[in-house]
Amino acid sequence: MKAIIMAAGIGSRLKRALGNQPKCCSEVGDEILIERMLRLLGEKGVHEVALVLGYQSETVIARLRGKTTARFYVNPFYHVTNSIASLWFAREELDGQDDVMILNGDLFFEESLLDSVLPCSRDAVMFADPRRVKEADYRFGYEAGILRRYGKNLSVADTTGEYIGVAKLRRGFVGTFRAGLEVLISAQQHNLWWEDVLYNLCATQRSIYVKEITDSFWAEVDYVEDYERIQAFLRNRCRESEEALAPVAAHAMVA
Repeated sequence: MKAIIMAAGIGSRLKRALGNQPKCCSEVGDEILIERMLRLLGEKGVHEVALVLGYQSETVIARLRGKTTARFYVNPFYHVTNSIASLWFAREELDGQDDVMILNGDLFFEESLLDSVLPCSRDAVMFADPRRVKEADYRFGYEAGILRRYGKNLSVADTTGEYIGVAKLRRGFVGTFRAGLEVLISAQQHNLWWEDVLYNLCATQRSIYVKEITDSFWAEVDYVEDYERIQAFLRNRCRESEEALAPVAAHAMVA
């Protein structure tokens, strides 16, 4: 298993909260977002990691120096292209030798989310949260686990879940995905998202599957409210841990 983490974007909607630092360097607890993601992947046995950077790439590399064996790729045109171009700069990672998980680098998730992602064996699977329909940002409409509709402007009625920013490709499908990437880049479609490779294949009747995430907390850090939601989650989990340990500590004192 190989992971490709997409972290080239500027994150202009978060400058008020984060200043000029890259989104993937946001502090979450005692780690930065990208550091936490790398740690969780490693704990699940995913040690082959490529990190695709752009905005302030030197800052990210400096923050991770000595902490990771990830391979770094840089899109020098991040300010005038979108994530499909960033992935193209790391296209050698799409060699078909391993299953590949692609994750957006501004993603925070509980450890348990990876337990839902890693076992999937379909050719191409994207992940969605059916608990977030009314408030969804990027919307999916899927039927019997197959993606049928997608976009920010889907109606609530046509939405069955919110895309969480993760896809998994089976080794035998990676070549098809890379070919689709090359087609769009050759057509000068540099303003697309990397996910548009999958949507383009979907439009040609190639089945793109959707697996639901229903029991893990996650958030893509797009807005200040997302960052605040993550901080609230961490505070609540810390409080729950303290409450769980309190009876043990009390018993030890009595003993």
